Amino acid sequence: MAMASASDTPPPGGSFGASTGLYPDPQESGQRGWRPTLNKDATEFLKQHRHAAMISDGRYIYSGSGMVSGAIRKLANYVVGAAWSPIYIGADDRFRGATKPLIARWANLCDVRGGVYDWRMGLRLASLCMDRDGDVFAIKRITPEGSPRIQWLEAHRIGAPTLGYTGIQTVPSTPETAGYEGLFTSAGVIMDDDLRPIGYNLLPPSAERYRETRWNILPASDVVHFYDPEWHSQARGIPSVIRAVLDWYDLGETREAEKIGIKARSSIAYVEKNDSGRAPAAAFGGTPRSASGEPQTQTIARGLIRYIKASGEITSLDNNKPGEAWQNFMEYITRGAFAGMDLPYEFAWDASKLNGTSVRSMVGQVQRAVDNRIAAMHKPAMQLLQWAVAVYISRGYIPFSDDWWNWDFSTPPKFSVDIGRDSQNRREDFSVGIRTLSDIVGEDGGDVESHCRARASDYLTAQRVATETGVPMSAIINPGGNPVDPAQAIAQAIQNETEGET
Repeated sequence: MAMASASDTPPPGGSFGASTGLYPDPQESGQRGWRPTLNKDATEFLKQHRHAAMISDGRYIYSGSGMVSGAIRKLANYVVGAAWSPIYIGADDRFRGATKPLIARWANLCDVRGGVYDWRMGLRLASLCMDRDGDVFAIKRITPEGSPRIQWLEAHRIGAPTLGYTGIQTVPSTPETAGYEGLFTSAGVIMDDDLRPIGYNLLPPSAERYRETRWNILPASDVVHFYDPEWHSQARGIPSVIRAVLDWYDLGETREAEKIGIKARSSIAYVEKNDSGRAPAAAFGGTPRSASGEPQTQTIARGLIRYIKASGEITSLDNNKPGEAWQNFMEYITRGAFAGMDLPYEFAWDASKLNGTSVRSMVGQVQRAVDNRIAAMHKPAMQLLQWAVAVYISRGYIPFSDDWWNWDFSTPPKFSVDIGRDSQNRREDFSVGIRTLSDIVGEDGGDVESHCRARASDYLTAQRVATETGVPMSAIINPGGNPVDPAQAIAQAIQNETEGET
């Protein structure tokens, strides 16, 4: 082992990180700021008043920054897109035939709001909420007719009735909290000693919700929580934009200040230097000289000729801001802020500087972010789907099956910047057996059974048309690979029509 040198000894009255333990000890000094103590559960840090401020900050940044909102919406489009169609993957064909039309109809009508709000829209907005608000809640509801429905609640609708300045609160004993009194709550999530959610407190939609003193607890069995945790002890979601909240605010304020400066400089056409610092008596169209000592500004008319003294000077304002250094620094901060969102800068903004290798790296990073979001949403989405199927079975709308729970979703297409090349790679992988038809069809948001049935239907249609017209099947199914002489095809069609009349 190497001997310690003189430089290993801390200087008198201070420390540069020396420690008798395993890790360096950055002791407090005038050169370092305050260091918090964070050796607690995450629920201890997520105080309700801070959680409410976090939601507000996330929504403000999302609404005020085109880069942030564009990146979040693009991510949601790639995560959901035209995919997430429920697919029964069990072995019971009778059950499949009975459930397929019913579940397809449920996917269009499952949202209590109706209209454009359907299954895919709900999941797309859920992905938006996970980045902007941190989490979102799906409430299970059943109509008087016995149909399962979903009520989506945004993050601000779940919380404790009182604002609370501690991370963990205790549910009081009231008539509304019977069965939950004495349990812990963190920002409206009521938990047992194992930090397992037992209930969720629903706040009224009014802006004055924190003045309410009444509890309205929903059992955990009626609530599906969509969020992407970063801590084992976490009870609420954290908006992805919050990881760089100070950077986003600084970027916005800096851009606004620079835009004001650009507007001010752009409004000044010329600067005249003279002995008095005032406008002459008949300057620029005869405007009289001001009696005050303030510098004067005037509007220049079209085609005006201005005469000045030999000692005077007229110059144009050199408007060369923002400079390259400012732009590079802003890009540096923006890249770091997007890294906190687990997204590359080029995904949201400017990809012109990328080459072939860096483009593939960027595509891979985006695809991993998409896959991670799909993984975070798959389980809660499956809970909703299986609950809807169970409700229909219990109501007698569809028959029972031993593997009634065996469902999956169609997956969205892979993120790509070169669709032609990726399509060629998929064809080659399929031809040599590296990938299956299910993999390839799933990347386009479909399922292999529907794909095969559609192909079979196309083949039968082409066969019927070929028989009726006399055009070879190959010309209809694969015209590029088997070209047909049009004159020959027309002659054959006429002959078939003549023989039919005979």
